[in-house]
Amino acid sequence: MSLFRKWIPAIGALGFCIFLLACQTVQPAKTPMEMDKATGPEPRMNLGPGDVLDVKFFYAPELNENQTVRPDGKIALQLIGEVDVKGKTPEELKKELVKAYTGQLRIPEVAVIVRSLVNRKIYVGGDVNRPGAIDMPAPITALEAIMQAGGFDYRRAEVSNVVIIRHLDGKRYGCALDLTPALSGKEFKPFFLEPQDIVYVPRTKISQVGLWIDQYINQIIPRVGFAISWPLGTGGSVGVIPPTTVISPP
Repeated sequence: MSLFRKWIPAIGALGFCIFLLACQTVQPAKTPMEMDKATGPEPRMNLGPGDVLDVKFFYAPELNENQTVRPDGKIALQLIGEVDVKGKTPEELKKELVKAYTGQLRIPEVAVIVRSLVNRKIYVGGDVNRPGAIDMPAPITALEAIMQAGGFDYRRAEVSNVVIIRHLDGKRYGCALDLTPALSGKEFKPFFLEPQDIVYVPRTKISQVGLWIDQYINQIIPRVGFAISWPLGTGGSVGVIPPTTVISPP
């Protein structure tokens, strides 16, 4: 019982990350550069349910619409009906609408203006002062996100091994960032986050993470159907074993 109590804070710090990763397989990314290249130098502004858009027609203002993206990811426009916008950028949607209205309008000039984005959040946990969800109205780096979460808890935080978990193509990938150069004022290439990224600041050096997770997390979490592993020797990548049993919240 004393060992369990000793590690309650550590388990709590990981709790929201484990919840978000449940039922998802995490595939390792060998380096931060690999994961960065997969999404581009800066985050995409992907549209999704709840986002509010203005669709404006320069030469047919009677068709102008203010639309909230429905839970199914669609909006409804005059003349062309339902349009699936989920996962598209405003520019991609604009091009699609121009094509759809060609033949309907003499000059199909369209503008897509985003009024609000509701699902652009990132999650910061571990040894930071204010863990939790952070709104992402504009591009933000991993270090900036940590600062918004109150900064590192320097008594315990391992700033040279900050873990980033990202969703790509139906899978989750992880990598470890060394933020020491940025904190010491040295030249450092910023790592931009994507919406729904998880930033986790561990308190244990990367060489000990595998042992730490096995001893103090996997021995407890499997009782409720979760297990986490750290594949050593993969250039600082992180993985998650999918749960065999999932207990749904009441």
